[in-house]
Amino acid sequence: MKQAIILAIFTLFLVGCAAKETPIPTETPTSIPTETITPQASATHTVVPPTATATQKPVSSTATQQLAENTDPLANYPDEGYGPVKFPDNINPLTGLPVDDPTLLDRRPIAVKISNEIREIRPQWGLSLADHVFEYYHEYGEVRYHAIFYGNDASEVGPIRSARFPDEQLVRAYKSVFAFASADYRVRVLLFNSDFGSRLATISDIPCPPTVEYPTCRIDPNQWNHLMTDTSILSQHFTENNVPNGRQYLDGLKFNKNTPSDGEIANNLIVRYSKSHYHKWEYDPNVGRYQRYDDASTDSGEGETFELLTDRYTDQPIMADNIVVIFAPYSFYSRDPEMINIDLVGFGKAVVFRDGQVFEVNWARITPEEIISLTYEDGSRFPMKPGTIWFDIIGETSPVTEQNSNWRFQFQTP
Repeated sequence: MKQAIILAIFTLFLVGCAAKETPIPTETPTSIPTETITPQASATHTVVPPTATATQKPVSSTATQQLAENTDPLANYPDEGYGPVKFPDNINPLTGLPVDDPTLLDRRPIAVKISNEIREIRPQWGLSLADHVFEYYHEYGEVRYHAIFYGNDASEVGPIRSARFPDEQLVRAYKSVFAFASADYRVRVLLFNSDFGSRLATISDIPCPPTVEYPTCRIDPNQWNHLMTDTSILSQHFTENNVPNGRQYLDGLKFNKNTPSDGEIANNLIVRYSKSHYHKWEYDPNVGRYQRYDDASTDSGEGETFELLTDRYTDQPIMADNIVVIFAPYSFYSRDPEMINIDLVGFGKAVVFRDGQVFEVNWARITPEEIISLTYEDGSRFPMKPGTIWFDIIGETSPVTEQNSNWRFQFQTP
């Protein structure tokens, strides 16, 4: 209670001293998505010759053995699939998969802001258990993750770092609770004065493990990058503080185990956000998923060195069933210091990777209270593979290269 009072006083102080405040969208009733969305016209992206050849560190025998032990979650999946609306009570609308305990879905999703800088903090905790992960450019060459947990809990998630303007849109879309480790005062004004200000958990200095009263904690009190949480305890924290924490409307995605027939073979993709931050997804046909490799060194851009990214919580490689690259309009709130915003309401181009194939589609988000949907040109829903989704958000003008089934996206803003 004392901590809540201090936080409220601090927030009021920020409101009074903020020199500039970003307008906060007005909450409107959620529209019910149908099978078809009519997209607006959007710019095409020219495929240009590749300029770099990637080198990669070998996968360890331990990682290979772990991947071989994975089982097929789609063995008994219905041919008609699920979504984009009227998901059964035991089907997670973010993955299209059944959950062992449907009561997990009777709560809000849990969003956590996770660091990817400095390299020494890797591997992170808990990323492999997130249903959706959003990765986008922050500032000065850095990227971070906005990870969303719903069908699974993880007792160790982190390291948690600070929020940015685009996180407001994601919290609103998923109607989530959100853990982050502070932010620029202008971002804090935006978040704490929104209609979901009561659904935020920020920094604390108590040692781990977390408690319902203090849902974030320091796994190492001497390390700035080691703020952690437990998703189950974080969710309980808001319930105990009388924040409405029931099942939310999260429809919008369509799932089908059968691979669409209009794809092209795509073995891997590289997303280069900056000189210092780049990553690679490589399809493993043995498990039908994409393995994540992160930058192992800063390079000039004419070559990369990758290392397998694992989860320190599970000791498993980070993998995803779907990779979605979204082209969205970036804008600068400020250039000194560098602060960006991303417009994620409307329509735009997207590229989906599933089952070792690539599909050029559109993304659509009609209102701020909806999650992002993926559609064909005629507005019909693109069927995602049942499972986890990783979203890379890059600038609208970002160039794309493709050669011999290898794709490359170079982050760029106007």
